Amino acid sequence: MRLERRLARERAARREAEVISERSTRRLVDEQERLLLLRTVGRAANEETLERALAHTLATICRHGSWALGHAWRLHPDGELRSTGEWVGAERFPAFREATEALTLRAGVGLPGRVVNHRGAIWLRDFSAVLTLPRAEAAAAAGLRTAIGFPIMSGSDVVGVIELFTPRILPRDAELLELLDQVGTELGRSIERQQSEERLRHQATHDALTGLPNRVMIRDALHRAISRLRREDDECTAVLFVDLDGFKAVNDTLGHVAGDAILKDVAARLRTSLRPHDTLGRLSGDEFVIVCESLASEHGITTITERITDAMRPPFEVEDELFSLTASIGVTVARPEREPEELIAEADTAMYRAKQSGRGHTEVYSEDLGSRLRRRNELERALRGAAAGDELRVHYQPEVDLRGGRIVGVEALVRWERHGAMVMPVEFIPLAEESGLIVGIGGWVLEEAARQAQRWRADPEIATPPWTSVNLSVRQLADPELLRRVADSLSAYGGHPSELLLEVTESVILEDVDAGLAVLAELRALGTSIAIDDFGTGYASLSYLRRFPASAVKIDRSFIAALDDPRTLAIVTAMVELAHALGLTPIAEGIETAQQLATLRELGCDLGQGYYFAQPLPADELAPLLRDPDQFAALVTGGVAPVAPPVAVHAPRRALARRR
Repeated sequence: MRLERRLARERAARREAEVISERSTRRLVDEQERLLLLRTVGRAANEETLERALAHTLATICRHGSWALGHAWRLHPDGELRSTGEWVGAERFPAFREATEALTLRAGVGLPGRVVNHRGAIWLRDFSAVLTLPRAEAAAAAGLRTAIGFPIMSGSDVVGVIELFTPRILPRDAELLELLDQVGTELGRSIERQQSEERLRHQATHDALTGLPNRVMIRDALHRAISRLRREDDECTAVLFVDLDGFKAVNDTLGHVAGDAILKDVAARLRTSLRPHDTLGRLSGDEFVIVCESLASEHGITTITERITDAMRPPFEVEDELFSLTASIGVTVARPEREPEELIAEADTAMYRAKQSGRGHTEVYSEDLGSRLRRRNELERALRGAAAGDELRVHYQPEVDLRGGRIVGVEALVRWERHGAMVMPVEFIPLAEESGLIVGIGGWVLEEAARQAQRWRADPEIATPPWTSVNLSVRQLADPELLRRVADSLSAYGGHPSELLLEVTESVILEDVDAGLAVLAELRALGTSIAIDDFGTGYASLSYLRRFPASAVKIDRSFIAALDDPRTLAIVTAMVELAHALGLTPIAEGIETAQQLATLRELGCDLGQGYYFAQPLPADELAPLLRDPDQFAALVTGGVAPVAPPVAVHAPRRALARRR
């Protein structure tokens, strides 16, 4: 008996040891499997796309726990849970899959919605028995019983839910739920990485301010469009380059924050003007590019540009102020042989031409237009070299007293001698204005004129040195250094401000009336005189003319050339009388015939200049005329004595004399 009891105890001990060993081995195997599961999910999260990460994760979990069905949901920014379309085992349960993918859930609704609210794993022992769940009947019909849902976590946010199903009824396993929560955290890394990559891709391809595609995406869209054109030559694709007119004034007036607000509004208006499949992008500043594909004909381009123009018509409201902006539009029609950057450059060229035509214009690119642009770019590069080198010259045209024929002033005019030939001012002056080179060139002309005036004052044969007229451009007038430049030039060469007459066109002042008048007032306070150049062509109202601190007006040559027309004669008569009534000296430009001179003398015009007296001359060729003060007396009076002393008629001169 004792032996039997001892053997029984030994057998029981062996069985208990075997059970303990089996449990330990099972725990070890389970732990190894769980570690393997986490490693597999970790690799998927770190190395795969989100779709592949979900597929691998679902397959690994279902294999690990013998789950019959696995599925993933994505929680979207609008708060809706929608199927990702990623399944494992769905081929066995097609009806349940169909019911699931037809659903859109929110937090708190259904198993996935409960997981979102709980922010942790949930175990349902019998899913089909919870009749309040949206898919309970579908689960019962498919024979699915136990279900688990656990969240995919990106940081502290739920971004998705994975659900697992089995036909078996299983008791709750706390360790498994804890493991699945870890799996969800690992899988969330894939979401975080993808979101980070998406943000970087978006930043690399989109404009930060408006969210529109940038040059990179515009170029890609054009690559695709050109490829289609090469396959289907019956399509029409257009590239539009849109630039805002007057936008700089917004930034200068209200600052860049207000400017940014308007750019966002412009982007929104442009979107509403386009078709859904058109590509709208922002290059920089106030420049936008549009790619319009699949146009039925080039007539469709006109429809789109008209819609853009209409969209820009209502004023923009910023900080309780209204701003009216227009858009200049350049258009080019894409050709299969062109590259994207070439098409953008062509549309830019056409836009530049549209701006030259005025505000709110549209221009279509042509090869002739491109040739002119290349010529312009070449000329601009050469002009930069001329401004830095020794190719610029100053020529002087006499301003003559029309009563006695005496030279009382000279106008300093810049000339460009390139490769031994003169470049016409009409070619390079507008270019200098547009490129900003005019500020440096104008400063150089001012200094050179002051230097030459010093030489004439030192010439003992010149009894009465002339005053010097120098033109100011709109960019010079906006230059904060202008006043200092004028004062420094006069001071460096011993000139008196009264010997300098600064000429400004009406249109220059009208760019910004208040600012322009303030600058002119400062120049006048310095002691210089001001003349309104091209008088009658700048559309200035009489109220502006009354405010100009001017001492002379220069009647534009277009009026002098048409003096034989009775209507033009009436206008010039009124100009002379108006100038005298305001205490201003009228100066006629472009006198070329004896008849024009005689008519102006009859009208009482005080001064004149033009080829009838002399063309603009280098200083050394002009000097002999200055040394002979009566050079033009006979030409002016026809041998008759002057009607009045020559100097007395010049209002600027009288005013300057009084200041002395």
